[in-house]
Amino acid sequence: MAEAQTIDVQLLGPGERAEVLIQGAAAGIYELQSVAWSPDIPSQATDQFLVATVVSGGEAVTPMTLPTALIPFESLENDDIAQSRDIVFQENAIGPAFAIDNLAFVEDRVDQIVQLGTTEEWTIRNTSPEWHPFHIHVNDFQVMSRNGNPEPPHYEDTTLLPPNGEVVIRTRFEDYPGKFVYHCHILVHEDAGMMAVVEVVE
Repeated sequence: MAEAQTIDVQLLGPGERAEVLIQGAAAGIYELQSVAWSPDIPSQATDQFLVATVVSGGEAVTPMTLPTALIPFESLENDDIAQSRDIVFQENAIGPAFAIDNLAFVEDRVDQIVQLGTTEEWTIRNTSPEWHPFHIHVNDFQVMSRNGNPEPPHYEDTTLLPPNGEVVIRTRFEDYPGKFVYHCHILVHEDAGMMAVVEVVE
């Protein structure tokens, strides 16, 4: 993302990260809380809990100006798309309980072959009633939209797939030929089969 944003709450799934700047306030004790989250999915609901306690003390100083611009950022919005792919994360009553494109993970099977030096657009669909954090190794991506709503392009390596929703990403495969994996970052889902292999070829 090219510019800093002010937020009060940040939703993070397993494996997600965010860089934040917090400006100190008056002397006192402040709590960083993980707020209760109940997405109407009992298996994924969490209670509120304390993450950290911050103690502010000493003489007050003039606050520093928080930055607005971040590191240089090149959007992939205008890249030529070499290939578009639809990838589906599924929970099944019959067949693999947790699958991608109806297949459980097999280590020596390649599920996607992409060309080094190209940009691709992936539409990643979630047909299950649970959230699944999509994570890919090696190659970061830019989120273009979530459930059809455009997002300011920003780099991630993990992003939340909404229940019965979709995320559109773009990624440049420009540096690393070879095989690596993409998967759900809820490890019990990954271990049950929700993982696949991509191979980047020259």
